[in-house]
Amino acid sequence: MTELHQIGEIIQSRYRITNILGQGGVGITYAALDAQTGDRVALKALSFRRMNEWKVLELFEREAKVLAQLDHPAIPRYLDFFQIDSDRDRDFYIVQQLVEGKSLAQAIADGWHGSEEDVKKIAEQVLEVLIYLHELKPPVIHRDIKPQNILLQSNLKIALVDFGAVQDTYRSTQVGGSTVVGTYGYMPPEQFRGKAVPATDLYALGATILFLLTGRSPAELPEIKLKLSFRDSVNISTHFADWLDKMIEPAIEDRFSSAKQSLNALQNPILPSLESRINALEIRRSLGLTSDLTTSKYQYPKPLGSRIEIKKTDSSLKVYIPPGGLRGDGISLLSFAVFWNGFLIVWTSLALRAGFFAMLFSIPFWVVGIGMAYLGLSIVFGKVCLVIRDRTFSIDWDVLGIKRHVQGKTQDLRQIELKSSYEVNHQPVMELRLNQGIYVHKFGSGLSRPEKEWLLLEINDFLETWRSHH
Repeated sequence: MTELHQIGEIIQSRYRITNILGQGGVGITYAALDAQTGDRVALKALSFRRMNEWKVLELFEREAKVLAQLDHPAIPRYLDFFQIDSDRDRDFYIVQQLVEGKSLAQAIADGWHGSEEDVKKIAEQVLEVLIYLHELKPPVIHRDIKPQNILLQSNLKIALVDFGAVQDTYRSTQVGGSTVVGTYGYMPPEQFRGKAVPATDLYALGATILFLLTGRSPAELPEIKLKLSFRDSVNISTHFADWLDKMIEPAIEDRFSSAKQSLNALQNPILPSLESRINALEIRRSLGLTSDLTTSKYQYPKPLGSRIEIKKTDSSLKVYIPPGGLRGDGISLLSFAVFWNGFLIVWTSLALRAGFFAMLFSIPFWVVGIGMAYLGLSIVFGKVCLVIRDRTFSIDWDVLGIKRHVQGKTQDLRQIELKSSYEVNHQPVMELRLNQGIYVHKFGSGLSRPEKEWLLLEINDFLETWRSHH
C-alpha cells in the first residue's frame, strides 16, 4: 500500500504527520502531533479509492466502533474517528493515543532476547487484556494476536494494538461467505474456516510466545498431526512448556477454555493441569479445602456418597473404582444401545432378504451398536484399579469378566486430564485420561463430576509430589 500522506502534512487542520508507524491489512498508521492538545497520537488512515473490496471498509469501521467502547490501560485510548472527502477520494481516519515502544517483532529483529520470566510476564499481560476483551458483552475477539501487534515498552509493559481484524460478536460463518482474517502461522485451524472464539486468541498468543522463545515464525517449526512441535527448539521449564503445549492445541476443546483459566495455570505451577472447562482454584474452593496454596500436598475431602477407595502413602497410590451401577450416563448409553441394536436386528433381517451385499451395508452400524453397548456395560458393570508405585504403575479394567491389564514406568506418566471424547443425549461425557507418552489410558466416565474432579486432584497431587522427589 502506497503512502497517503507526506511527513509534515496536516490532516483535519489539526494532526501533523511526523512519521510512519506501520502498514496493516486495512490501512497505514502514522505518528502525528495533535495541535490542539500537544499530544502525540497514532493516526490510522484508509483510502476509499485504494480499497480492493468492501470488506476492508467494514473491518475499518468495525475497528473504530469497538475501540470507542474499550477502556483498558494496555489498549491505546480511542480519541476520534472521521472522514475527509476530496474530488478524487474519501479517506477514513482512526485516532488513538500513541504508545511509545516497539513491536515484539521489531524487538526480536533488533536482538532482544527475553528470559523465561520476561516472556512469561509478557504472556500474563496479554492474557489480562484478553480476559477483559472476552468478558465484554458481547465478547471482543482480536483475531490477529501476533508479535507485530504487541508493543513492548522499556519497563516490559505491553500494549495491544491493531484491532483491524476484531470480531465483536459470535457469528456463524462459512468458507466462501466470510473473509478469513488473521496471519498465517498464528491462526488456529478453526480460523481458516472463518470461525473465531475466545480460544482462537489463546492459540495466537501461544504462537507469539513460541516466536519470542525461538526467534522463528511458528510456520517454520515442525508439525506432528497439525500440532506445532517446539520442545526440541526451546530451553524452558516443564511447567511453562506444558502450559504452552495446551495453548497451541489444534482442537478448540483441547485448549484452555478461557484466558482466565490460562492465566491461572500459568501463574500457579503447583496446580494440576485440568480439563479445559475446569478452573483448579474454583475446584479447591468448592471442595472446601483448608490447606494453604503454597504447600506441596493437599488433603482433598471425598465426595459425599462416593464408593471409590483410595489408599495413599508417600511411595504409592491405589485407586479402586467399583461398578457404577444402573444410573447416569451408563444406563443412558445402554438404553440407547438397546434401541439401536433392536432397530438393527429388524434392518438386518430385511437386508438378508434383499441379498448378501445389502446385509454387508449393515456391518458398520453393528460395529457402532456393539461399541456403544460395551461402553455402557463398562460404565455400569466395569471395575477399575489404578496403582502407581515408586517405579511402576498398572491399570486393570474388568467388565463382566473381560479383563484388560496395562503397566509401565511411573517416570513416563504425565499429569492426568479430564476430557470428553463422546456425547450422550448431546452432552459431552467427561473421562479421566492418564497420559503415558503417546499412549492415553481412559477411565472413570461413569463417575459423578465431583468424583472425577476429586480423583484428578488426588492423582495429580501424587504425581507432582513424586516428581519433586525424583
